[in-house]
Amino acid sequence: MKEPKNFTKTDTGNQWSEWYRELSVQGIENPRFFSQYENTKVFDNTGVLLGRLKDMAIRSGEAMLEVSSIVYATNILGEKVIMPMSNVGSFNGSINLNIAKEVIPPGKLSENEMLMTETILDKQIVDIDGLKVVRVNDVMLARVKGILSVIGVDVGFKGILRRLWAPSITEKLFAKLPNQIIPWSYIDPLDPELRKIHLNISRKNIQDLHPADIADILEELDNKERLLILGSLDDETAAEALGEIEPDVQDTVINNMESENVADLLENMNPDDAADILSRMPEERATEVLEKMDAEDASDVKELMEYSEKSAGGIMTNLFLSVPSGTKISDVFSIIRESCHDIDMIYYVYVLNGEEHLIGVLSIRDLLLAGSDQIIDDVMETEVLSVLPSSSTDEVANLLSKYDFLALPVVDENGVMLGIITFDDVMDYIIPGDVKKHLPKNYPKSRRMH
Repeated sequence: MKEPKNFTKTDTGNQWSEWYRELSVQGIENPRFFSQYENTKVFDNTGVLLGRLKDMAIRSGEAMLEVSSIVYATNILGEKVIMPMSNVGSFNGSINLNIAKEVIPPGKLSENEMLMTETILDKQIVDIDGLKVVRVNDVMLARVKGILSVIGVDVGFKGILRRLWAPSITEKLFAKLPNQIIPWSYIDPLDPELRKIHLNISRKNIQDLHPADIADILEELDNKERLLILGSLDDETAAEALGEIEPDVQDTVINNMESENVADLLENMNPDDAADILSRMPEERATEVLEKMDAEDASDVKELMEYSEKSAGGIMTNLFLSVPSGTKISDVFSIIRESCHDIDMIYYVYVLNGEEHLIGVLSIRDLLLAGSDQIIDDVMETEVLSVLPSSSTDEVANLLSKYDFLALPVVDENGVMLGIITFDDVMDYIIPGDVKKHLPKNYPKSRRMH
């Protein structure tokens, strides 16, 4: 089925009319919503009133979900009967069965059937185009090749009104209110068995979104859905998205994952972010995760976990660009290309001697302006401002602010370089708590994006 682009946009009703025309061309006529079928009277083949429709059973078809049975309540106590569609004669204003009341068998759902009210209605959908989570408020049905099928879901306010009030009244009073329909062909279940639907709009692969956008979506979902989406991503993207999530949500996600899977994610995160997550775990669980990590990655993280959370060592990262003394400028560029893929922010080149002591620094600007045959020692700054890992975050913030540095090196008592602190690492510590409350919810993420 061909769908118009941006179908869920609600700017005008033209797209709605266009899609109706396309459905008609394809032989799909008179689409109706589940709410328009709900409470419809059900009669047997002799005209005896049996009850009112309360639900529909669905199962996977060739391209869409097919309605396989109807469920009607026989009395005010809500006793329900499941009737296969093979025994349903017509849906013309009422539902008429082709068998008599006396021979109606006791029905039950088969293994591959699910109730629409439990499986689709009120479930959350990740709308990739809108970068948000929306709720299914109604289900659109139509006959496709003679079979009543799910052709779309209504995620708009009109769907809510249709279910709260009589659908006919809603259509009259709110005719100008735009429909927000997502065609079913745009929807892929993350749960392959469709036993409990967690839906993903496939117009654009979630893998292609910025990790901060994925994080925004994950924070709106329940934990089971978060795990399903993280499991659909590659480890690198999943790790970046997890790193953008608020700490309390991170902890909830991590606590419900196997230690081996947690280790895979942490290996793909910056060591300082991984250390923050591990430091909030119970000691026994953190040790288990570290044992399952790559030895080199685990070593980097352990090193950072030794420092206080509010010290320079606690907020530094040990991923930084350094070169040996005596390196030619042309070789520095080769080092950057070959070795710096895992470094997020490269502001400065740090120069170390044979004992790993910090002896100089060079900004990227100065590096670009230097001659390719020059030695880095000839153009570097030798008066390097640094802090100890025990330095307070206030001291670090003051130095970064006073000298307009983008990053500050951290060295031990002997001058051995341990890591760097970038300006964004200390933002959370220099912004007062009462100010943070008034910042946009996604402030930390937008700061990282910039």
